[in-house]
Parts: sequence; structure tokens; C-alpha cells
Amino acid sequence: MIVVFGLEYIIRVWSAGCCCRYRGWQGRFRFARKPFCVIDFIVFVASVAVIAAGTQGNIFATSALRSMRFLQILRMVRMDRRGGTWKLLGSVVYAHSKELITAWYIGFLVLIFASFLVYLAEKDANSDFSSYADSLWWGTITLTTIGYGDKTPHTWLGRVLAAGFALLGISFFALPAGILGSGFALKVQEQHRQKHFEKRRMPAANLIQAAWRLYSTDSSRAYLTATWYYYDSILPSFSWREEEAAGPRCLRLR
Repeated sequence: MIVVFGLEYIIRVWSAGCCCRYRGWQGRFRFARKPFCVIDFIVFVASVAVIAAGTQGNIFATSALRSMRFLQILRMVRMDRRGGTWKLLGSVVYAHSKELITAWYIGFLVLIFASFLVYLAEKDANSDFSSYADSLWWGTITLTTIGYGDKTPHTWLGRVLAAGFALLGISFFALPAGILGSGFALKVQEQHRQKHFEKRRMPAANLIQAAWRLYSTDSSRAYLTATWYYYDSILPSFSWREEEAAGPRCLRLR
């Protein structure tokens, strides 16, 4: 597999010269610096290093290099070479950046205030909230709905504050998921609409061109000087004539 993977990488870099942007050694080197090519090269080198160390019998080197096997997971990234998934995600985030920033900003403020107030209410009666960092950890786990349960408020004031800020904060921390979900749905719908438009554009363009050619080449419209001059310049081997005085006009070769 490593031999096939290496040959595929070499052939891909070599064949990149077919594109005018990557012609020559400098162009191929520019192609090899693309993110997906760099990932492929790192995975290939790591795989070769692990196999080479395993065959030499060096236990320390083998155990050290075996930790590099996690780089082989990066091969999964190659499944999307064109980067369509990441482009789609980036376009959705960019299109809804203001909404996301607003939701995260308000959620961050709720987290800071909730952690501080619960810390003031619990610091004397609860050893789990001995510092503001402990309270901030509790706030992060609570408002993100993870809820490990390692730290819980004991006083009634702390519980009331925790319940109120949890209801308020969770709503803002859940907003980005809804924003991204609706953004993905709108983007996919737009892509489907664009594909449908692309399928209909060429037949419509051909129909418009055919109708205009039929209209502009009619000899009864000889006053269209610009149109006839254009056709005479690009089609000098064709001319109009009348077969009969009342018959249809036709196009014949000279």
C-alpha cells in the first residue's frame, strides 16, 4: 500500500505540469506545497519511517515512531480533495458571521457573570468553588450542557443563580447550532437552484441564438445592414436567392 501510495503521489505531482499554472519544476513545487499534497507527503514519510524502524529491531526507535501512526488518519482528509466540504462550511460561517459573533459574545458575557456570581455565593460554603477558575470550569460545563456533575452549588442562592443563568446561557450557546443549520440548508438549496439553472441555461441560449439567426438572415429584412454585413464577412460562401417569385427563400452554396 505504501508503494502504491508513493507512486500515486509522484505521478500526481508529475502530471500537474499539464496545467499551465504548474508547468516546470517551479510550478510542480508550487503544486506540491498545496495543503493536500503536504498532508500526503507527511503521511507517506511517517509510514516509511515506522516500517523502517520496525525492521531494524530498535525497540526504542520503533516505540517512538509508532506514535507517528496517528498521521495516517490524515488520509481521511484526502477523500475531499477539491475541498468542497470546507468551502461550504467557510461560506456558511462567512455569510452568518455577524449572527455567530453576536450569539457567542452574549453567551460569553453570560458565562463570565454566572461564574462570578456563583463563585461569590459558594466560595465560603462549598470547597468545590474555592477559586474563580473552579467556578468558570463549572459555568463552561453547565452552559454547554455537558454536565459532568463534578461541581455543584450547595447553597440556595447558588442554586437559584445557577438555574437562572443556565436557562439564559444555554439559549445563547445553542444559537450558533441553529444559525449554522439554517445556513447549511439555505446554501444547499441555493446550490440545487444553481445546478437547475445551469441545466436550463444552455438550451435557452441555443434557442435564443437559433431564433436570432433565423430573424437576422431573412432577406426581407435587408435594412439590417450591420447584421447582413456581419454574416457576409464570416460566411462568404453562402447567399440567398429566390427559387420562384412566390416560392420560399432558401440558402444555397455558391
